[in-house]
Amino acid sequence: MRQLPEEKLCAHLTPAIHTDGMSKGRLLKICADPNCKIHFGDRQQEEKQWLQWKAEKTAANRKAKETLAFRHRLLADVLKRVKPQFGTEELRMAAQFILRSLPHELACRLAKRHGLQNAKDAHDWQMAEKVRTLYKKADAAGLAALIFEAMLIGPAGSATLNKDDDPLADAASLYKVDAKALRTAVAKAEKEKAQKKNKATSRKEKTAPKSKTDHH
Repeated sequence: MRQLPEEKLCAHLTPAIHTDGMSKGRLLKICADPNCKIHFGDRQQEEKQWLQWKAEKTAANRKAKETLAFRHRLLADVLKRVKPQFGTEELRMAAQFILRSLPHELACRLAKRHGLQNAKDAHDWQMAEKVRTLYKKADAAGLAALIFEAMLIGPAGSATLNKDDDPLADAASLYKVDAKALRTAVAKAEKEKAQKKNKATSRKEKTAPKSKTDHH
């Protein structure tokens, strides 16, 4: 048989009186200590589970952020090694076709990489259309890199691609980019960035004015 809360004994029980309802005026003992395992055990367990979930989610987000940073660095290293095989005008035609075929979302990402992003609107249509004209003034080497960049901008923005079906990883292998060393460098940089952010937050909390407390 399940016990009522007031029937469970603990060291924190204090007298109280019902002020409303059918039991109004009846004397009982209550526990108001949230740390009491007898009366608040379920709540403590829920809080523990929530904190664990929060920690796991934070770790997963940090890992995904680190992976995306690595993949964009990998893309940048691949683009440095791309060499033109076609003539300049053939490359220009290929670049024109690929840029015009890009979905709006990917065109916006490409615009951001080329410093064409609108600070007030990350999905600005004018910026997306502007990036589709980059082929017009690029030389042969620039066109070759632009074609690869447009092809790989989608995979670079995904942290969950299967490594057996990853165009960015294939390109890195083709151009002999040391992905393992690059990932280590990115992980180190992200860690240092997080540490600086934590220090800045701690410093800010220490210098924040303390709230006034009543004097007894």
